[in-house]
Amino acid sequence: MTTKQPISYLEFNNPIHIIWRKGTPNDPFVDRLDITRVVNQRIALLEIPDKVYRVRISGMFEVNHEKYIKHSLEKNEFYCDYTNGFVFFHAEKEAETVSVMYRGRGVLLYPSNRIMHYDKSASESLYEIIEKSKEQVKELIDRTEDFEDIMDRMIVAINSTNHAANNALMATEEAKTATKLVDDAYNTTVLIYQPYVQTESAIRTTYPNPQVGWTVQVYDSGIRYRWNGMDWVPIDALGGNIPKATSTYDGLMSKEHYIKLEEISEKTDYNAIVFICPQEILQGIQDPHNVYPFNGEIIDVQAFVSKTGTLATEIDIETSADWSTWTSILDKPLCIDAENHKDNGTHTITKTKVKANDVFRLNVPSFNIDAFNLTVNIKIKID
Repeated sequence: MTTKQPISYLEFNNPIHIIWRKGTPNDPFVDRLDITRVVNQRIALLEIPDKVYRVRISGMFEVNHEKYIKHSLEKNEFYCDYTNGFVFFHAEKEAETVSVMYRGRGVLLYPSNRIMHYDKSASESLYEIIEKSKEQVKELIDRTEDFEDIMDRMIVAINSTNHAANNALMATEEAKTATKLVDDAYNTTVLIYQPYVQTESAIRTTYPNPQVGWTVQVYDSGIRYRWNGMDWVPIDALGGNIPKATSTYDGLMSKEHYIKLEEISEKTDYNAIVFICPQEILQGIQDPHNVYPFNGEIIDVQAFVSKTGTLATEIDIETSADWSTWTSILDKPLCIDAENHKDNGTHTITKTKVKANDVFRLNVPSFNIDAFNLTVNIKIKID
């Protein structure tokens, strides 16, 4: 018969590690300077401070435990928990960065399965939270890879759109040329040209019995006249100003064609440079560099993030003609305020002219950015 062994509650599995200095000349407490940000009105020191030397913060006064419990902290006061290494502050100190001087006695290291988190319905250890977080991070990495693939395809689509716009510009020019040739051919088929005469009065003596469509040019004025069956009517002036078609009058083409071509031209006169920086926004020069192939004028710049940050995000746009000398096109960087997806529009474009083959890039001046997935659009009107 097998006897079950009782569970031992005295096993030291996952113990708490306590690392203390003795405070002697051979093992002295270490002078420390922690520079950290206040979160939830407190900071956690990297070591347990020595209570004799005390914690010191420039411009602030330490209060004892009794005052901390009975009264609220003033703006220039703080309270230190010398047992656990926490320093508490007034609410107005939230998010400020403070410098704390103290002498470190050592550290208390707790295993993750001994640290518990409680909420209204359940509790779980830090170890369980970490394991769940690992799974979630892995899932997020998988989704990020899918997002990167989508962004790559978007970049290809944008480049294809720009190529199509350039082709549309060429097609518009060819259409204008073809329309003029068709118009000239049409006029040639309905006009029956006769030899020129020196003056307008010579038309009637030279051609006393004209037929409809006969067209004669007067040498001294350059005006061409056409017989409409009743009279010689001036139709154009070679060497003078040939009227162009408008939205009101017919000219070298019908007004309907003119309006249609104007609409096509309006849509193809603009182009865009698009920068896409997926995932985290890092400080400094960003990898994408765009070379713009046309002369033009910058009309507008806009910046967006898909995930907002708790701090403002600043982005500068720089241009260069030789890849070595870079100049900002703005009076100040684009600024996307905290908790906003789009820039606040307070910038001004100071360098609007663009020359063919100018290079554009993005420069992020600050390292303290927590927004994600940046897109910057530069709208340019082609000369």
